[in-house]
Amino acid sequence: MATEPKALLGVVDIDTEAAPNVEQDRLYRLWEEGNWSAKALDFTQDTTDWREKVTEYQKVAVLWNYAMFLDGEEAVTTTLAPFIEAAPLPEQKIFLATQIADEARHHVFFDRFLREVCGIGQDITSTLAATRPQLTWGYTQVFKELDRVSDQLRRTPRNLPLLAQGVTLYHLVIEGMLAHTGQHYLRDYVTRSGFLPGFAQGINLVARDESRHIAFGIQLLRELVTTNPQCKTAAIATLNRVLPWAAGVFTPPNIDWSYLTRLGYTPQEVFAFGLRSIETKLRRAGIPPSEVRELVKLGYADPHIEQANRVVALIEGGVLGTNGTPHPTENTMHTLFASMCKLATWTQASTTPVGATIQWLFDDVDPRYLHLPHTGEPSVSVGIAPTPTLTLRCTASDWIRIASGRLNQQQALLTRRLRIKGDITLALRLPRILPA
Repeated sequence: MATEPKALLGVVDIDTEAAPNVEQDRLYRLWEEGNWSAKALDFTQDTTDWREKVTEYQKVAVLWNYAMFLDGEEAVTTTLAPFIEAAPLPEQKIFLATQIADEARHHVFFDRFLREVCGIGQDITSTLAATRPQLTWGYTQVFKELDRVSDQLRRTPRNLPLLAQGVTLYHLVIEGMLAHTGQHYLRDYVTRSGFLPGFAQGINLVARDESRHIAFGIQLLRELVTTNPQCKTAAIATLNRVLPWAAGVFTPPNIDWSYLTRLGYTPQEVFAFGLRSIETKLRRAGIPPSEVRELVKLGYADPHIEQANRVVALIEGGVLGTNGTPHPTENTMHTLFASMCKLATWTQASTTPVGATIQWLFDDVDPRYLHLPHTGEPSVSVGIAPTPTLTLRCTASDWIRIASGRLNQQQALLTRRLRIKGDITLALRLPRILPA
């Protein structure tokens, strides 16, 4: 169980929902007051610890984590510049300029550690290249999206909904959910172990910098979404697009959770922390999690550990965080259909309930059906419904592909990978009842 590392002076509270905003001038002054040197960190003891105290299993796990931080810091350093021109106010432009300097310093910190302590690469370029094979599929997708949004923002800097997308992706998802979670557990690991004192000092300083960045992003996004409905729509669309990829960022090679357990924590702990983090920051930014489809699917109102258990089950079944071949089990399908039931409850609340029963017949797992009553909440059952309104037949793997948006329902029908019987009108409405 992770313990909260000792707080540093100058850290901005980003994890308390009721925490007050910090004036932008104060955020800038915190940057001036908290400047530090990545070149001055002493890694002498770290080199000895890495050689003598860190086990080979732990080294594999640590390097996998550090590789994503190294590449991520390099990526965000080079993609943030268009945000400066797009920021509406001079104070915002000035703060973003300080953030670029921070991200470059963080890259130097991780680069020095990987090269000087771990012996990876001979210079910045070679160390970066050597670690890229460690990057996960989910990580790659999220950062490709950042490249796309940043490039569009460079071309149309006055597009406020696009800026809202960028801030949502950059400050809330990448920094506020993914990096914040990774930093929390890396700080915990070095605190508990007592190893790597130079790295411990550096990662604490990185976390302090990031708290300013995230606080700034929360406040800027709140200004955008509360004054411009199009900005809120754009931000929510970005969340629905990237959150399924984000689940794959912390998914180790071959879903080998020992990459996490070797360092002393479970995947459920990691995902629960990340979900709590993003939901808290969204509320502070003026976006209720109840309006984000991908969080609705996970049961945003349930305890975060329950949400995390669902994430792990969906990752293990190839539903989230991957573009690979699904491998459904009964547990996967149980979790997927529970998620579909939550989604149907959400969509039916905003339209006229259909009053129908949809049956799924699979070739490789137990059949299931979804009951959509005229009144009351939808429910899911295992087995054969007495009088289904619509029957769908396909493999469990193909339904996973359809439910996760990797296979279009119409294409599946045309290729006979999905066969239907019963109410054709209901079949046409299905993507609105259960949007991917």
